[in-house]
Amino acid sequence: MNANPQYPDTGRQISTEDLLAALLPDSPAGAQPTAPAPAAPAASPVLDVAALLELARRQGALEVAVAQQTPALPAVPEKSGPIVPRWAVGTAVAAVGIGVGGTLLGFALDLLATGAAALAAGITAAAPMLLLGAVLVAALLGRRSGKDNGGFEVTQTVVQTITQTVKGGGR
Repeated sequence: MNANPQYPDTGRQISTEDLLAALLPDSPAGAQPTAPAPAAPAASPVLDVAALLELARRQGALEVAVAQQTPALPAVPEKSGPIVPRWAVGTAVAAVGIGVGGTLLGFALDLLATGAAALAAGITAAAPMLLLGAVLVAALLGRRSGKDNGGFEVTQTVVQTITQTVKGGGR
């Protein structure tokens, strides 16, 4: 942005209101012809605005009238400084950067929490299978160790008492 005007005074577009103000008099008395008209009809003359505009453009009268009514614009230096100070632009950029950084940090923490929740849910769902696997591994390791490695041995002793009675008979 700079302070130079977008449309300079020399290339200005002329509006219909400017043209009518230049062509039509301010009072109704000025609209009367100065010389007597030969046998004019009793009806008031009808002004054709389009014809008046075209005539004024051809004669160049409109540009002269607008140039006289338009006040002179102050001179604008060719190398004017920026309209917005640099510190304001820097502050705006820093504010946007902080906002975007905070948003990205929030997204990262959300993803981290979602991942931790998914990991905990997976471990909870797999806990029975992990426990069964741990028991099987312990049983296999216990069986392989044997007597030499200080393992344990189970001995079962069965003690039975057998009593037999024989009765003889009567002769």
